[in-house]
Amino acid sequence: MIRREERKCRTRRVQAALGIALALAGCAGETKDDAAPLLVLAASDLQAAFEEILPLFEAHTGERVSLVLGSTGNLATQIRNGAPGDLFFAANESFLEELIVAGRVDPDTRRIYALGRLVLVAPPGRDTPSKVTSLAAPGFEIVAIANPEHAPYGIAARDALERAGLWDWIQPRLVLGENISQAYQLVRTGNADAGIVALGLVMGAPGGPVPYALVGSELHAPLRQAAGVVTGSRRPEFAQAFLDLVLSPEGQEIMARFGFEPPPAP
Repeated sequence: MIRREERKCRTRRVQAALGIALALAGCAGETKDDAAPLLVLAASDLQAAFEEILPLFEAHTGERVSLVLGSTGNLATQIRNGAPGDLFFAANESFLEELIVAGRVDPDTRRIYALGRLVLVAPPGRDTPSKVTSLAAPGFEIVAIANPEHAPYGIAARDALERAGLWDWIQPRLVLGENISQAYQLVRTGNADAGIVALGLVMGAPGGPVPYALVGSELHAPLRQAAGVVTGSRRPEFAQAFLDLVLSPEGQEIMARFGFEPPPAP
């Protein structure tokens, strides 16, 4: 009997071959049916990449995941105010640091998981602006960005426009998305003539990547995307396992296909 239980544990460890210590929880007697899904709160630029990573995690572990996407700032506010959650993926590390200071994210779990990039896009069938200063040309009357009050990609877009000398001039022509995904949709639906959005969304567009032009990284602060386990998580071991999967070679291969650069070496 004891040997059978040991084999069961070993088998589970092999299945979780991503450096995940999930077999331990399974052998401890926790039943999946009794457990709530792992609740992952993530920046909306991760939508396409996580649509591939979530099924992978569930296949490896048999655990269910509930994914909530939104503006990093709004999600951080919810977590700070006590909203439930197990794991938080921010589009910029500064928001995660604030939650650590507030005692809402475990500092020992903090990791940079990717570097994001900004791109210029235009509606289908329209010419894509080749650089930020191209937005001053005729034809780009309305420009979409994420709200810089609470969205990291919006903050980076504002920085790029400021450094290009366009911010004061372009403000009356801006339309703001609640998050970077909404800003991208404003462009794709023709409600804006151009936009500054996340490369991750462009690479994950239905039907394949759409034309884009990279925004020079020298025009804004690096988008160091960071994650951590929420303090009080009911399932910290699985939250850590999901983060480990994103950081694993398999997870990083998926992230790279959606335009995310790897995190810097520790």
